[in-house]
Amino acid sequence: MPILNTPSAALRYETSGDPAHPPLVLLHGAMETFEACWKKPLPTLAERHFVIGLDLRGHGESSNTLDGLDTRQLADDVAAVLDALGVPRAHVAGFSAGASVALYFALRHPGRARSLTLISNNVSRDTIRRETNFWDAERQRREEGLWWHFLLKVHRLPPERMLGWWAAEDAIRPDLGPDDLRALTMPALVMGGDRDPIVPFNETLNLYQWLPNAQLCIVPGAGHGIHRHRLAIFLDAVQLFLRNA
Repeated sequence: MPILNTPSAALRYETSGDPAHPPLVLLHGAMETFEACWKKPLPTLAERHFVIGLDLRGHGESSNTLDGLDTRQLADDVAAVLDALGVPRAHVAGFSAGASVALYFALRHPGRARSLTLISNNVSRDTIRRETNFWDAERQRREEGLWWHFLLKVHRLPPERMLGWWAAEDAIRPDLGPDDLRALTMPALVMGGDRDPIVPFNETLNLYQWLPNAQLCIVPGAGHGIHRHRLAIFLDAVQLFLRNA
């Protein structure tokens, strides 16, 4: 797969679909990879879009020479990949932390996001993950064995190091509010499940209400990851949105 070398990371990226179709960037969640996150919806989305995906720095096959993560830096990495591909503007979709990256991409690179699809993410600084010791490596190793084996399989870096990065990033990530998001006038689709144990329901509603040109899609009975667990509903909603965005 292609690698883009930047001053502080080597970013693995890939493309799918016809380059003549509208570009669509897909951003994965924390501790995932592009392939693991988007494997199920990718074939359908690539039928009508030129899909661009990358392993965020420090994830999968992408390196990170900085001792930490910053969502704003991740957003700048996305811009660097688009620059390398000669893509000035694209639809951008992100899941969980990837949706936060999408928001910062739109804020830091005005005019480059043609639309935003934001799935299961906080808009304010997180409290639930901190209160539940979400990023603790020993807890994950003990309580989530299958997940831990997945982390060991797909990442080049030790999961303990990556989890520490995300715990620190959660603590410093700037809060976003209505004043911050008012400038994001592009079409936006905010998606979430009403049983998400990680992202409070009011976070999804706030994001929808604070974006000036947003639509809302709530999937009843769904948790975190509707793009995988409610694939047909997800694809119907996203494809309808993108056709009109």
